[in-house]
Parts: sequence; C-alpha cells; structure tokens
Amino acid sequence: MLEDYWINLTDAQASLISTAVLIVAGGLGVLLGAALFGGRVKNLKSALEASNEVIQKHQDEAKAQLKVMEEQMSATLGAVSQLRSSVFDLRTDVEEKVTDEAGKMRQAFKNHWYAIRDELQRRASDPNIHGRTRTRYAGFSNNEIAALIEVLQKDGVLQSSQANTFNDAHNLWTWHRNGRPPMTQGDVQKMRELAIDLVPNYRSE
Repeated sequence: MLEDYWINLTDAQASLISTAVLIVAGGLGVLLGAALFGGRVKNLKSALEASNEVIQKHQDEAKAQLKVMEEQMSATLGAVSQLRSSVFDLRTDVEEKVTDEAGKMRQAFKNHWYAIRDELQRRASDPNIHGRTRTRYAGFSNNEIAALIEVLQKDGVLQSSQANTFNDAHNLWTWHRNGRPPMTQGDVQKMRELAIDLVPNYRSE
C-alpha cells in the first residue's frame, strides 16, 4: 500500500513533501551548526570585541599623552619667550644707564610698554587656548608684535577694540624705539594710559 501511495503521488503532492523535507533538513542543519560552532563563533566575537577595546584604549592613551606633550611644549616655548624678552629688556636697560630727566622719562616709557607687551603675551599663552595654537603664538618674537596682534584678533583672542589699543601702544613704542624723535612727557603719559587700559590693575607711575 505504501508503494502504491508513492507511485500515485501527484506532482503537486511530491513538490509539497519535498519542500517540507527541505525545511525540516534546513532547520536541523541550523540547530546542528549552532550546537557545533555556536561556542566558537561566540568566542571569536568576544575576542574581536576585546581586541577593539584594547585598540581603543591605546588610542585614547596616545591622544592623552600627545595632549600632555603639546601642553608641555607650549609651556616651554612660552617660558623661553618670556625669558628672551626679560634678557633683552635687561640688556637694554643696562646699556642705557641714565640719571637725567630725559633718561628717567624714557625708562618710564619703556616700563609702560613692557607691561603692555607682557600682557599681550600673557593672553597669547592662556591655558584655555589649544596647545598647538599657543605654541604657534609663542613663536612670535618681540620684533613681530604687530603680527601677533593681527593673529590674535583673527583667531578671536582679542576683540577689535583691544587689538586697536594694542596696536596704538606698539606704534607709539616703534616710533620712539630708537630714541628719535625726542620723547615728550605727553608720550609717556599716553603710553601709561594705554597700559592702564590694557593691563589689569596697572597703576605704575
């Protein structure tokens, strides 16, 4: 009877039975594969995830170390720049040992300017500024003050009004830097007023 059943199957019935067999076989294959390889796949996935975590941790540590190096480099360049300015100022003051009224007036003029210039460099070395940017600012020498003012204004460190005031002071300093034309008390007073305007709590006479 079973033989007659298989012999008398229609094409539709045979196709239906074949499909059912394939589905059952496929399901059994999936279950068998999961049983045999599921653990290995899980272990491989865990290993990849662990590797990614190690790589990410290494990248984070490298970025942190790079940031520290940038901060140290910026601080070093800033200190070198300030030391260079101090040495230059000291050398100039030693070369101009004067006791007459004109000499005293010029020394007061220089002191006001030094305070303004130091304030500009202090703003350029603000810790809130990115390390690489501070390093770039520290590369400007005392002979490049005008360029530093321009860059600080362009980067938004200085407002336009502040940049204009710094430029006024720098122009006045440049005008009298070589001792010509003769300095007046009005020039000294003007530089002092600019210093009071730019340098916090400045009260030097």
